[in-house]
Amino acid sequence: MAFVEEIKNYTVSYYAGGKNTNNYQYRAIIGLRREDGSLIGGAYFHRNATTMPNTDNQTSSGYLWFHYTWEDFPQVMDLLRNEGPVYARYVAGGWHLGSITTSTEPVGEGEHP
Repeated sequence: MAFVEEIKNYTVSYYAGGKNTNNYQYRAIIGLRREDGSLIGGAYFHRNATTMPNTDNQTSSGYLWFHYTWEDFPQVMDLLRNEGPVYARYVAGGWHLGSITTSTEPVGEGEHP
């Protein structure tokens, strides 16, 4: 079973913490939002891959938990800033895998001036 919803807006929380960072596992969280500002889910960027769960998750209320390593942050931000439309996709069943996905685009589209 797959869930797909267009991401219309996003918010970024980029955490500091100094030496206390060992007590908070996320370096950043991107809130993936609908047009009305309500949350579809979150992209969670772990400071350390050892804190990542084995799978992504969709709660009974529908909230999506997407887990990434910190090194993936620039690529996800690039998708949200520069592509459109962009979708939150979650595949349950044996996968339990989330993705931030673009729509079909023509080959050689390139950047627009």
